[in-house]
Amino acid sequence: MNNALSSAVTGLSNFQKALDVVANNIANVNTAGFKSSKINFQEMLSQTIRPAAGPNPALGGTNAVQIGLGSSIGSIDSILTQGTLEVTGNETDLAITGDGYFVVGDDTETAFTRNGHFSMDAKGAIVDDGGRGLKGWAADTMGVIDNTQALVPVRIPLGDSMTAQATTTAKFVGNLDASQAVYAAGPPPTGGTFTTQVTVYDSLGQDYRIDVTFNKAAAPVGAAAAWDWSASLGATSLGNGQIAFNSSGNVDGALSTAGTIAIAPTNGASPVSITPDFSTMTQLTTAGKYSVTPSTQNGFPAGNLTGYTIGRDGLIVGQYSNALTKNLGQVALAHFNNPQGLSHTNSGLAVETPNSGRPQLGAPGSAPLGEITASALEMSNVDLSTEFTRLITAQRAFQANSKVVTTMDEVLGEVSNLKR
Repeated sequence: MNNALSSAVTGLSNFQKALDVVANNIANVNTAGFKSSKINFQEMLSQTIRPAAGPNPALGGTNAVQIGLGSSIGSIDSILTQGTLEVTGNETDLAITGDGYFVVGDDTETAFTRNGHFSMDAKGAIVDDGGRGLKGWAADTMGVIDNTQALVPVRIPLGDSMTAQATTTAKFVGNLDASQAVYAAGPPPTGGTFTTQVTVYDSLGQDYRIDVTFNKAAAPVGAAAAWDWSASLGATSLGNGQIAFNSSGNVDGALSTAGTIAIAPTNGASPVSITPDFSTMTQLTTAGKYSVTPSTQNGFPAGNLTGYTIGRDGLIVGQYSNALTKNLGQVALAHFNNPQGLSHTNSGLAVETPNSGRPQLGAPGSAPLGEITASALEMSNVDLSTEFTRLITAQRAFQANSKVVTTMDEVLGEVSNLKR
């Protein structure tokens, strides 16, 4: 009889814990990044009244006679399915689609979370609700990120500025009309001629709109055609050279004459020397149509940080007032061989344990880490219909075990009455 009472008590205790698990799931139905849990039971030790016996020539075998001693909790497992994403409009809110975890903490503490509700503090650091910094990799002054370095709290450099850079190279692309005759100044001018403009900058960020003119010239020995080019700023000549083309209409670098565009600023900036790149231009027949344009140039004016974006790969890209962008940092994600082995602490944080394995760090965008969606949060994966079903099941099981206790109480009362 005592065994029956003890078994019922274990059931009452276990189903009370089952109700605790269900209650916690329901309480966190709207908690960002929360993963629901499920309790699993197992049978406790059994009392052997008679052991099993094998068959012999005279008698067949008999099974063991055992009475169970109740149940115990086998495990409480986290259900790690993906939660739905909810758009928040807050640019520091981040959601993970995949199996990764955000890394948060400081120099002495590191924890992991799926809750991507972050904000920015007064110094530009991206922090969680407890002030712990979101970790990743910082970019250097040129915007280069080294993912092999140790993680640091990522931050937005508020008030950052971009120093002006003088133009040193300018690339031109497009086509010159091969059907044109050699240019003659005239008057009136005849033959092939075309002018395009390129904007370049000096070391103080001053811009200059330079005219680059192409005139068809007599071909040098070995070339199929040639065009003279000259650069000017108003009436000031800045440089010239010649582009030679082969019979396929491509630039012949060996027969071309190199030249530079030289500007002497009057605002105190350093002299500007620009090497034009015509290597990808063509000379094909287009019946009077030209398409030469400047493709790229590496100069830019000064600018101040005006905003930023966080991409699916975790890259934090700064936007500057000079219309340029620069990498500011990158958010890191962690993956575990056994995420079920993580130990959960306060504020939805998890820490590694011997059974979770070491965190495997990497940049978002690849499996199994997953991708990041900015301005969104991953919501709880709690299914209320499932939780209410478990709630009813646990309640009925608790009631059934309590009936065993009351029944055994009545039986013990009858035993006590035997002496009367």
